[in-house]
Amino acid sequence: MGDSAAPTATKKGDASAARIREAALDQFSRLGFERVTMGGIAQAAGVSQATLHYHFQDKDQLWRAAVLGLSAVIAQEEEALAAVARDAPVLARLRMAMRLFLRISWKHPALGRIVALEGMAGGERLKWLDENLSGPRNRLFLALLNEAIAAGVVRPCPAELLLVTLQAGAAGVINLAPMLREVFGVDPDDEAARAAHEDLVVDGLLGGVLTGRSG
Repeated sequence: MGDSAAPTATKKGDASAARIREAALDQFSRLGFERVTMGGIAQAAGVSQATLHYHFQDKDQLWRAAVLGLSAVIAQEEEALAAVARDAPVLARLRMAMRLFLRISWKHPALGRIVALEGMAGGERLKWLDENLSGPRNRLFLALLNEAIAAGVVRPCPAELLLVTLQAGAAGVINLAPMLREVFGVDPDDEAARAAHEDLVVDGLLGGVLTGRSG
């Protein structure tokens, strides 16, 4: 009987930990690290504070665990980019990378919010994010952008600034969705609205840096 009971307990514990991480990610991405409390997370996750502290020692550990849940998202993006035929024109690959960036942001809005919040705050959590989550994806994009510059299809420009502008374009509409709905009567989650947003960001950004050469 002891053997059959153990897996059930483990599954319940895993489910509780997953629910806590999900609630924590939502609160950290909306409120920022400083405003979030362990009690608030426990309440949102529907667990006692004793259960929460059983799984996570403190808020810092929980923040890292919640954010690491997004690492699979980054891996998915990198795999999709790697799957693009290497002999495809660099401009086509750059456009795809930008569109994929936007689509991942729509699918996982907490990603852009966490990066924006920690990007504004700076410090150790931002350094940890760069090392464990966003850094590899960002460097992959920057390498592709610099390849396009070297090929002459994109004029020389500060690649890092273009990347940050892309990030802002990805997160801006998502974060201001309530305003779009309540003030302008626009539903940004509508499929046509998302497609329009994607075109605006990609065409708008590239329109300012393309040289007119094919590639």
